[in-house]
Amino acid sequence: MRRKAFDVVVIGGGPAGSTAAIAAAREGARVALVERYGFLGGTLTAAMVAPIMGFHAGDLQVVRGIPGEIVERLVALGASPGHVPDPIDFCDSVTPFDYEGLKRVLLEMATGAGVELWLHTVFLRARADGGVVRAARVWQKDGERELRAPVFVDASGDGDLSVSAGAQAEVGRSSDRRPQPMTMMFRLGGVDWAAVMAHLERHPDEVQHGQGIHERIEIAWLRGLPSRGFAGFGGLVREARARGEWTVPRDRLLVFEGVRPGEAVVNTTRVLDRLGIVGEDLARAEVEGRRQAYQVADFLRRRVPGFGASYLLETPAQIGVRETRRVVGDYVLTADDIVSARKFEDAVACGAYPIDIHDPASERLVTRRVPRGDYYTIPYRCLLPRGGENWLVAGRCISSTHEAFAAFRVSAIVMAIAQAAGTAAAMAARAGVGLRAVDPRALRARLRERGAFVGP
Repeated sequence: MRRKAFDVVVIGGGPAGSTAAIAAAREGARVALVERYGFLGGTLTAAMVAPIMGFHAGDLQVVRGIPGEIVERLVALGASPGHVPDPIDFCDSVTPFDYEGLKRVLLEMATGAGVELWLHTVFLRARADGGVVRAARVWQKDGERELRAPVFVDASGDGDLSVSAGAQAEVGRSSDRRPQPMTMMFRLGGVDWAAVMAHLERHPDEVQHGQGIHERIEIAWLRGLPSRGFAGFGGLVREARARGEWTVPRDRLLVFEGVRPGEAVVNTTRVLDRLGIVGEDLARAEVEGRRQAYQVADFLRRRVPGFGASYLLETPAQIGVRETRRVVGDYVLTADDIVSARKFEDAVACGAYPIDIHDPASERLVTRRVPRGDYYTIPYRCLLPRGGENWLVAGRCISSTHEAFAAFRVSAIVMAIAQAAGTAAAMAARAGVGLRAVDPRALRARLRERGAFVGP
């Protein structure tokens, strides 16, 4: 068995893993980042989930630090307009971006920090005993290898390292363990956005009102945004369903304007009753997701003004998986913590995105909001698996309930959590101590020094 040693090994190169690896490397740690694809970005690039959401609470930017730097670099490349008002009024801001631009930014930031990228590398299992991970077994084209380190970060999104090391995890809602559905995003070209807006001005009730921050969306406001979009056309969808033309288990169209002229990013498909940590389910979800994507693209072209000349530009490398495992940690974040905007003494990240549950069994969307302009915090204890000594979880698989997960799961907040995880991992490795010996006050102070916002 070929072996290699590092200070910190990060499993997963998505938005969380990339951020955690950059953070740890900038603290001076020798870092290996394990990623199955040949590029970084995970859900944001491989699954084409856009725009990024969750940076703001009203006018206050509550996600800063490395995630903020990523956006600044995207803007400098012309790959993002930066933070703009959410055209569907669901949250305070959205951050459109170009997929290739984000791949470049993450690659340059990771290599610039000294991260060793283990691309085209699949995590197999942890070699662990007594709550201590000794090594991560990985697979590459030329065989298996073992990566050793005193500290690991599980940014797999699915809690793969943690479960392999013996941690307890929960899946889905408590009543029946069903997770939120998966979605196959896709990108269109040839969209006439002026025609879309002109139609909505004539038919303002085609837009979904009353499910966002305000009671109604003013079309003149929508038309003047730097990046437009809509959630709506529910009547059109109902009529198509009655005719047998629409079989997608979704009650509306959700479309955002792309970064380039004439582009659109479509978030409308919904694959129910599949679990992203079951191989057969994942394979079948890909087939169903692509079938739905083709149906939605055809429907937009035939039925929605402004889309008559549109064409399918791109589908992603993989379907977008919202929810799988949540690793049980020293503290389990709850819905009450979210909606009461709770401020924890050991807070290491903040967010204001609402509880946003795509119902696992229906077309419904369930929303519970944070007080306007306020924000909640994520305690360090949610990153520490019960019984685990030398690894943290980062990203969507931290310790929480199904309902709380539905708020912090968005990419901006996930990256804020990951910056804390990577920083803590480097601090523990440098000091030669366990992760629970990292003083949250010292961690919060270091995060502030690095530009992060961690609350009061």
